[in-house]
Amino acid sequence: MDVILGAADCRGCGQCSSSSIVLASASPRRKRLMERLVRRFSVAPARINERMKRGEGFAAACVRLAEAKAQSVAKKRPRAIVIGADTIAYLGKMNCRKTDNARSARAILLALAGRTHYVITGVAVVFPDGKCVKYLVRAAVRMKKITPRMLEWYMKTGEWKGRAGSYDVSGKGKKLVASVKGERETVVGLPLRKLKLILKRK
Repeated sequence: MDVILGAADCRGCGQCSSSSIVLASASPRRKRLMERLVRRFSVAPARINERMKRGEGFAAACVRLAEAKAQSVAKKRPRAIVIGADTIAYLGKMNCRKTDNARSARAILLALAGRTHYVITGVAVVFPDGKCVKYLVRAAVRMKKITPRMLEWYMKTGEWKGRAGSYDVSGKGKKLVASVKGERETVVGLPLRKLKLILKRK
């Protein structure tokens, strides 16, 4: 059930009080980030095929999937403002995709160790009038050199499961990160600066 936002519920984003906000994601990290913008909103995970198309670039895929998630939920919540997001981590042409396989996660973390990779998050905001605003933000992440002991410690946390890049910069995974150039929320999964402006202008 959607929750209607009142003027007192907005954290300065200027959101229209007659519309509810729905986050089309099951990610607890995105939920925590959304709580910085609005006090009350509902969560409705989108069920879509998140695979990239053949020959599709990372940026194009990221924005397309974000919109697909938002539009999927918007069809069921036509009176709501629906926000969809998708995050991809990559190193060169290597897609450091989400995985629940420990072997794959180890391989990804070892490939990223001591190097700089990029994390992009695409965001799509679908409004009740059908208008869709999309944007993409990129951050550069420099990883520390990962010792075998550190790698095994992190793998045991289980935090890597389902994370782009197989780490969570907002959790224990921050110990693997040397620096982030760009908006840190991009790496977490929902860049807020532009989202706040989009909601404020509506």
